[in-house]
Amino acid sequence: MTGHSLPDLRMTCARCEAVSGEGSRFCESCGAPLLAPCPRCGVEVAAGARFCRQCGGSLGPVPASNRGIDGPADYTPAHLVSTILGAAGARDGERKQVTVLFCRLAGAAGLAAALGAERMHALLERFFALGLAEIQRYEGTINQYLEDGFMALFGAPIAREDHARRAVLSALGLQRATRGLGRGDAAGAATAARIGINTGAVVVGAIGDEQRMDYTAVGDTTNVAWRLAQEAGAGDILIGESTALLAQGYVRMETLSTLALKGKASPVAVRRVLGPGPRRSRLDATAGRALTEFVGREEELAHLEAMLARAESGRGQVLGVVGEPGVGKSRLLAEFRRRLAGRSVTWLEGHCVPYGHAMPYLPVLEMLRQQCGLAEDDRPEIVAVKLRACLREAGLDPDEDAPHLLPLLGLADATSGRARAPEAMQARTFELLRRLMLGSRHRPLVMVVEDLHWVDAISEEYAASLVERVGAAPMLLVFSYRPGYRPRWIDRSSGTQLALTPLGPAESRAIVRASALPAETTERILDRAEGNPLFLEELARAAAGAGGRGPDVPLPDTVHDVLSARVDHLPETARRVLQCAAVLGRQFSARLLRAVWDGSEGHLDEHLRELGRLEFLEERFGAGEPTFVFKHALVQDVIYGSLLERQRRAVHGRAARALEGFHAGRLDAVVEPLAHHFARGDDPERAAEYARLAAPRAPHILAPR
Repeated sequence: MTGHSLPDLRMTCARCEAVSGEGSRFCESCGAPLLAPCPRCGVEVAAGARFCRQCGGSLGPVPASNRGIDGPADYTPAHLVSTILGAAGARDGERKQVTVLFCRLAGAAGLAAALGAERMHALLERFFALGLAEIQRYEGTINQYLEDGFMALFGAPIAREDHARRAVLSALGLQRATRGLGRGDAAGAATAARIGINTGAVVVGAIGDEQRMDYTAVGDTTNVAWRLAQEAGAGDILIGESTALLAQGYVRMETLSTLALKGKASPVAVRRVLGPGPRRSRLDATAGRALTEFVGREEELAHLEAMLARAESGRGQVLGVVGEPGVGKSRLLAEFRRRLAGRSVTWLEGHCVPYGHAMPYLPVLEMLRQQCGLAEDDRPEIVAVKLRACLREAGLDPDEDAPHLLPLLGLADATSGRARAPEAMQARTFELLRRLMLGSRHRPLVMVVEDLHWVDAISEEYAASLVERVGAAPMLLVFSYRPGYRPRWIDRSSGTQLALTPLGPAESRAIVRASALPAETTERILDRAEGNPLFLEELARAAAGAGGRGPDVPLPDTVHDVLSARVDHLPETARRVLQCAAVLGRQFSARLLRAVWDGSEGHLDEHLRELGRLEFLEERFGAGEPTFVFKHALVQDVIYGSLLERQRRAVHGRAARALEGFHAGRLDAVVEPLAHHFARGDDPERAAEYARLAAPRAPHILAPR
C-alpha cells in the first residue's frame, strides 16, 4: 500500500455538509438520506452525485425525495441571514400570506449530457445570476437554491401588499431572460424556464443557527407551487387560482383544465400566464369589476373643481391628496376625471408602484406615452414618428430634441450618445418634458401622479421641477400619497393638501347595501371596516362569495396584504409590542401590557407613543388607568393571525396570571377575560373554573377566535 492513501469511506451529506461515519445510510446530523439509487442500473450512489459510479450515466438534478424534504434543498443565501437575525418573526416563525415561486431549468439532465460538466456549470451560473436579478427587481427573495433552479418568496420575510403581482411580473422577466440562454454554447443548447407560482398562507421562519441557517415556507401553498413547476412545460408559467385572482388584469392568462397534482385530494384549477396585461391600478377599467356607489366625497370633489377653475384662469395649482390605504384617493380622482368628460381639458395620469424605486421616470414615461398617443404594441419606427409629431406640435425641434427622449422610451438613437455631463443631460430632459406636456395642447392640463410615496428619485425631482414652474401655467398638478410621505413642495404657496378621512355610518352603509347581505352580516362589516371604502367593498364581496351566512366575515387577501405590509414596515421592537398587544384584545390597559411584555429594548412607553404617532394605537383617558385601543379592528385581527399558536398561548398565559394578581380578592370583576386568556393559554381547567363563574356568557367567551 506504499505510495497510496486509503480511500475515505466516510459520507458527506449533500444537505448539511456534515460528515458521517463509514457505513452510514443517513446523515448523523440532519437525518437526510446519504445514498440514492441510480435510475438506470439501480446501484446505490452518494446522494448529490451527478454521475453513476457503476454505469457512468448522468443522474441529473437530485430528486426531491432524495434530499430529505418534499421540494427545495435547504439553503439560505447570505444576503437573507442578516434580515432574519434582525427580525424576531423571521427567526421564531410566523404565519404569512405569501406568493411562492419555483423556477427550474427545463431539461437540465439532457443539457448536462449535451454540454458536459464544465459548460453546464457555466450555464447554471448564468441562469442563477439572471434569476436573482429578476427576483430582486420586484423585491422578492430567493431563499433556497435547487440543483436545477430555485425557490423565491414574495411577501416574506417582509410583507408586500402586492406580492402576487410582483411574483407573476418577475416570472415574465425570468421567461424572457432565460429563453435561449445556452444558444451560444458549442452544443447549441436552447434553454427555457419552467415556473410554478401559488399564493396562500404559510408558516415561514428560520431553521438552524448563524452558522447554518435555512429560511423556509411550510404549507400546502408551497407544495402546490412546487407541483406546478413540475407540471409546467418548457417556457411555461403556471399559476394557482389564488394568484390569478390577485394578478387579474395585470397579466394576460388562459384557463387550463384542472390538474390532478400529486398529494392533492382533488384537482387544482390552473392558469397559464401569456404576457403582461393593460391594468395599471386597482380601479382600472380592466379589473373587470363594477365600481360601487360613489358616496361621501362631494366636498372634496368641489375642492378639486375650484382648484381647476383657478388653474384655467392662469393660476397654476398643486394639490396633495393624502390618506390611508383604501380610504378612497384613487376613487376620488377617478370620479373627478369622469366628471370632466366632454370638457376642454387634457388629462395625463401616471402611477408609482411599490417596486418602482429603481425604475427611473416610471410615472413620467406613462404620461409621455399618453401625450404622444403611444400604444404598447407600437413598433420602434412608429414610436419615433409619433414622438417627433408630438414635439413638432409643441413647437419643439424634432431633429434636435427627439434624440434626448428616445432613450427614455427604450429606443437607442445614433446621436444620443453625445458626451455631456449627466446633470446637464437630466436638466435638458426635464426641460423638454415640461415644454412637451405644457405646449402641445391649447387647453388646461390636469396632471395626476398616484401613490407618490413609491416614487423613484428622478421622477420625484421632475415633479419638483414642475411645481417650481407651475406659476402662471394653466395646470393643475395632483399627487396622491399615504401619511408618512412628505412632498418636497408642501411648504410652497401654490401647494395645498387635502386629507381624506373615513366615511361616516350612512355612507358606509350605502356601500355595503349593494351586496344585499343579511342585517347581522352588514353590521359586522360596518363594525370591522370602520369607514374605509376598500375594506367595506372587499369584506362585503367576501361575505357575498361565502353565501352571506352568519356574522363571521372572512378577511379577504387584498385587505390582509395591505395591513400586513404596513405592520411589517414598523421598527422591530415596536412591531413586537403591537403583536403582544394584539393578544390582549382590541382595547387593553397599559398596566396589563407592561406586565406581559417580555422585551428589554428601550422603554415601553416610548414604543406606545411611537405606535400612537403612526396611528396604530390611540390612547384613551378616563377615571381609571390609561388604556389603549387599536385604531382599526382589522389591524388587530391581522397581527393576531400572524402569530404561531405557541406564541399566542405564551402571551395569553402571562395575561391571565397578571390579571389574577391585579385583581386578587375581587376576581369576579374580571372572570370573563380570565376565562378567555386561560382558554387560549392552554389551561382548560382554570378556564372552565372562571367560565362557570360567568356561566351566562361562557359559550361566547370560549368560542374560537
